[in-house]
Amino acid sequence: MNIEVASICDAATANGPGGRLNILGAFDRIFAQFPFVIPQFSAVFRIRYMRVEAGIHKLRLTFEDVVGKDIIPPMQSEVPFQEVAKGFDTAAMNMILNIQRLPIKRPDKYIVRLFIDDAEFISLPLYILDQKNFDPNQPKPVAEGEEEIPN
Repeated sequence: MNIEVASICDAATANGPGGRLNILGAFDRIFAQFPFVIPQFSAVFRIRYMRVEAGIHKLRLTFEDVVGKDIIPPMQSEVPFQEVAKGFDTAAMNMILNIQRLPIKRPDKYIVRLFIDDAEFISLPLYILDQKNFDPNQPKPVAEGEEEIPN
Protein backbone atom coordinates (compact mmCIF):
# COMPACT_ATOMS: atom_id res chain seq x y z
CA MET A 1 0.00 0.00 0.00
CA ASN A 2 1.03 3.54 -0.70
CA ILE A 3 -0.44 6.90 0.34
CA GLU A 4 -0.68 8.98 -2.84
CA VAL A 5 -2.37 12.01 -1.27
CA ALA A 6 -2.63 13.11 2.34
CA SER A 7 -3.85 16.54 3.34
CA ILE A 8 -5.65 18.63 5.88
CA CYS A 9 -7.94 21.01 4.00
CA ASP A 10 -11.02 23.21 4.16
CA ALA A 11 -13.20 20.67 2.32
CA ALA A 12 -13.03 17.64 0.02
CA THR A 13 -15.26 15.45 -2.11
CA ALA A 14 -14.71 12.14 -3.86
CA ASN A 15 -16.45 10.47 -6.77
CA GLY A 16 -16.78 6.82 -5.77
CA PRO A 17 -14.20 4.60 -4.02
CA GLY A 18 -11.33 5.26 -6.45
CA GLY A 19 -12.73 8.12 -8.50
CA ARG A 20 -11.77 11.76 -8.66
CA LEU A 21 -10.65 13.34 -5.41
CA ASN A 22 -11.30 17.08 -5.03
CA ILE A 23 -9.39 19.02 -2.37
CA LEU A 24 -10.12 22.64 -1.48
CA GLY A 25 -7.75 24.80 0.55
CA ALA A 26 -4.95 22.53 1.82
CA PHE A 27 -3.22 23.97 4.91
CA ASP A 28 -0.95 23.06 7.82
CA ARG A 29 -1.32 26.08 10.11
CA ILE A 30 -3.97 28.25 11.66
CA PHE A 31 -3.46 31.55 13.51
CA ALA A 32 -6.19 32.04 16.10
CA GLN A 33 -7.28 33.71 19.31
CA PHE A 34 -7.81 31.23 22.13
CA PRO A 35 -9.94 29.45 23.09
CA PHE A 36 -10.69 28.62 19.46
CA VAL A 37 -13.12 26.42 17.54
CA ILE A 38 -12.17 25.17 14.08
CA PRO A 39 -15.51 25.48 12.30
CA GLN A 40 -14.85 22.81 9.66
CA PHE A 41 -11.93 20.93 8.15
CA SER A 42 -11.26 17.64 6.40
CA ALA A 43 -8.49 15.05 6.61
CA VAL A 44 -8.09 13.50 3.15
CA PHE A 45 -6.23 10.41 2.00
CA ARG A 46 -5.89 8.56 -1.30
CA ILE A 47 -4.57 5.04 -0.76
CA ARG A 48 -3.09 3.06 -3.67
CA TYR A 49 -3.03 -0.72 -3.26
CA MET A 50 -2.07 -3.79 -5.27
CA ARG A 51 -4.29 -6.68 -6.31
CA VAL A 52 -3.10 -8.90 -3.42
CA GLU A 53 -4.04 -6.16 -0.90
CA ALA A 54 -7.74 -6.08 -1.83
CA GLY A 55 -10.08 -7.09 0.99
CA ILE A 56 -11.09 -5.82 4.42
CA HIS A 57 -8.60 -3.60 6.26
CA LYS A 58 -8.79 -1.92 9.65
CA LEU A 59 -8.34 1.86 9.36
CA ARG A 60 -7.82 4.11 12.37
CA LEU A 61 -7.48 7.87 12.36
CA THR A 62 -6.29 9.86 15.37
CA PHE A 63 -6.09 13.59 16.07
CA GLU A 64 -3.70 14.24 18.95
CA ASP A 65 -1.37 16.77 20.49
CA VAL A 66 2.42 16.44 20.43
CA VAL A 67 2.52 14.29 23.56
CA GLY A 68 0.03 11.80 22.10
CA LYS A 69 -3.09 12.89 23.97
CA ASP A 70 -6.21 12.39 21.84
CA ILE A 71 -8.06 15.63 21.09
CA ILE A 72 -11.02 13.66 19.79
CA PRO A 73 -11.67 9.93 20.21
CA PRO A 74 -9.84 7.83 17.59
CA MET A 75 -12.02 6.86 14.64
CA GLN A 76 -11.79 3.24 13.62
CA SER A 77 -13.54 1.20 10.96
CA GLU A 78 -13.13 -1.91 8.86
CA VAL A 79 -13.07 -0.80 5.23
CA PRO A 80 -13.34 -2.94 2.09
CA PHE A 81 -10.60 -2.31 -0.45
CA GLN A 82 -12.39 -3.32 -3.66
CA GLU A 83 -10.99 -5.93 -6.04
CA VAL A 84 -8.60 -4.49 -8.62
CA ALA A 85 -10.34 -4.28 -11.99
CA LYS A 86 -9.25 -6.59 -14.78
CA GLY A 87 -6.49 -5.03 -16.86
CA PHE A 88 -5.13 -2.99 -13.93
CA ASP A 89 -2.42 -3.94 -11.45
CA THR A 90 -3.45 -1.44 -8.73
CA ALA A 91 -6.52 0.43 -7.49
CA ALA A 92 -7.07 3.48 -5.30
CA MET A 93 -9.38 4.26 -2.41
CA ASN A 94 -10.29 7.75 -1.28
CA MET A 95 -10.95 8.49 2.37
CA ILE A 96 -12.33 11.79 3.63
CA LEU A 97 -13.01 12.58 7.25
CA ASN A 98 -14.98 15.78 7.84
CA ILE A 99 -14.60 17.31 11.29
CA GLN A 100 -16.82 20.16 12.47
CA ARG A 101 -16.71 22.51 15.45
CA LEU A 102 -13.49 21.17 16.96
CA PRO A 103 -12.57 23.11 20.13
CA ILE A 104 -8.87 23.92 20.57
CA LYS A 105 -7.86 25.10 24.05
CA ARG A 106 -4.26 26.14 23.46
CA PRO A 107 -1.70 26.86 20.76
CA ASP A 108 0.26 23.74 19.90
CA LYS A 109 1.33 21.36 17.18
CA TYR A 110 -1.35 18.76 16.55
CA ILE A 111 -1.00 15.57 14.52
CA VAL A 112 -3.43 13.62 12.36
CA ARG A 113 -2.29 9.99 12.05
CA LEU A 114 -3.57 7.29 9.71
CA PHE A 115 -3.11 3.65 10.69
CA ILE A 116 -3.90 0.73 8.39
CA ASP A 117 -4.04 -2.70 10.05
CA ASP A 118 -2.38 -1.19 13.17
CA ALA A 119 0.63 0.17 11.24
CA GLU A 120 1.06 3.95 11.05
CA PHE A 121 1.16 4.93 7.38
CA ILE A 122 1.32 8.71 7.58
CA SER A 123 1.11 11.65 9.97
CA LEU A 124 0.14 15.20 9.12
CA PRO A 125 1.09 18.17 11.33
CA LEU A 126 -1.38 20.94 12.08
CA TYR A 127 0.13 23.99 13.78
CA ILE A 128 -2.45 26.05 15.64
CA LEU A 129 -0.66 29.19 16.74
CA ASP A 130 -1.56 32.22 18.82
CA GLN A 131 -2.45 35.10 16.52
CA LYS A 132 -1.22 37.74 18.95
CA ASN A 133 2.31 36.26 18.75
CA PHE A 134 2.31 36.42 14.95
CA ASP A 135 3.71 39.51 13.24
CA PRO A 136 3.23 39.29 9.45
CA ASN A 137 5.89 41.99 8.97
CA GLN A 138 8.64 39.87 10.53
CA PRO A 139 10.69 37.69 8.18
CA LYS A 140 10.13 33.97 8.41
CA PRO A 141 12.89 32.13 10.30
CA VAL A 142 15.50 30.42 8.14
CA ALA A 143 16.86 27.06 9.24
CA GLU A 144 20.62 26.67 9.59
CA GLY A 145 22.16 25.71 6.25
CA GLU A 146 19.23 27.06 4.20
CA GLU A 147 19.18 30.17 2.08
CA GLU A 148 16.55 32.86 2.53
CA ILE A 149 14.34 33.10 -0.57
CA PRO A 150 13.32 36.66 -1.38
CA ASN A 151 9.59 37.43 -1.75
